[in-house]
Amino acid sequence: MARARAELPPLDPAVFDCYLGTLVDQLAHSTEGDPIGILASLICAAGVHLGQRPHIRAGDDPHPLLVWPLIIGRTGGGRKGASWSTPKRLLAATDAEFTTRNIKSGLTSGEGLAAVFADNDPDEDEALASRGKKSGGASLLPPGDLRLLVFEPEWAGVMSRMKREGNALSATLRQAWEGGDLSTLNVTARIAPSSHVGLLAHITPDEFRAKVSTSDLAGGTYNRFLPIAVARSKFLPLAGGAAPELVAELGSVLAHRLHKGARAGAIGFTDEGALLWRTLYVEFGIDHGENGPVEQFLSRTAPNCLRIAAIHAVLDGADLIDVRHLTAAAALVRYSIASARSIFAGDPTLTKLATWIGEAGHQGRTREEIRSDFFKRNKNAEQVTALLGQLVDSGQITSTKRAAAGGKGGKPTEVYAVTAPPRG
Repeated sequence: MARARAELPPLDPAVFDCYLGTLVDQLAHSTEGDPIGILASLICAAGVHLGQRPHIRAGDDPHPLLVWPLIIGRTGGGRKGASWSTPKRLLAATDAEFTTRNIKSGLTSGEGLAAVFADNDPDEDEALASRGKKSGGASLLPPGDLRLLVFEPEWAGVMSRMKREGNALSATLRQAWEGGDLSTLNVTARIAPSSHVGLLAHITPDEFRAKVSTSDLAGGTYNRFLPIAVARSKFLPLAGGAAPELVAELGSVLAHRLHKGARAGAIGFTDEGALLWRTLYVEFGIDHGENGPVEQFLSRTAPNCLRIAAIHAVLDGADLIDVRHLTAAAALVRYSIASARSIFAGDPTLTKLATWIGEAGHQGRTREEIRSDFFKRNKNAEQVTALLGQLVDSGQITSTKRAAAGGKGGKPTEVYAVTAPPRG
């Protein structure tokens, strides 16, 4: 397993120096899931369970304690499922009703997500009842409960649905990360003035690279996510999971901390915490010098760090973020940044494709040649566009249009060539 971890970015042990980290330490020996994936999943779930009252302020903007991990691992070898099954079992011991009723899968559209909260608006239900009418349908959530943890084990499928014409899911997710109004104004208008949505998604590196486009990344949805690279931690052919007594004990303590933390309000800083945050704010707020897809993951590292630190503080029963909370949060964010870099930098297909295009010299390769000769038509047009877009964004190749044969009529041909080195 050391080989599998060696392929991932280095991990600062400080990431586990928090209450949730102690839970991971006690459960990690009985699962093949990556401890960092388990921790990220627990952070996501805790932020949702705590609800809307605990929050932090960044300038004039209130931030809910919502963290959206994008767990990225190879099929089978990544053991992404194990990184969720362990936290889910603990959550069931913590709050069985929440696990059953507040965790859902199946994102399809922005309107569908908004409908969950519109149908669950207690004020709307009361107004309808006063007019002798019933609400639009059975809510997916408990009455008056706006906490929703969306678990998507096949995020690649959701990515495909988001690309369909007229699908507003991407825009709605951006609103949901803010913890805000998900109301829609289309023909199936929904009034959903408030929400508290956590999102935990799983995908393989190849799927993500193949399906994400330049426009997807530039749209701002993915900078809300916290990419976390994972691998199998160990082989346990006869594993039966953690002892039931241990899970019950840990769940009982976690339930108490969550119940107490849900009553918190605005979370501030200790003097030492504020001093450290000034340094981290500069670290995560500067231009990282990244180009292309990685850059899009980095623009919200500062608020993500603050949200994670606030979750750690609240679970410690504190209403002030201290150095320890920030140190653990910053370690996770740094790992996330390194994970984003590894997703794209580690793609051998991109390297081979750039080399093959370069072999054609200044003549370059047409899109059709790339798809038929290099990929042997094993990738569709959307996947080819995504890969070429990554090479263009990184400055490795350029894209030009070549006029159709004969000089007029016909569609111009797209040609890709390796970027010429600067002169002189």
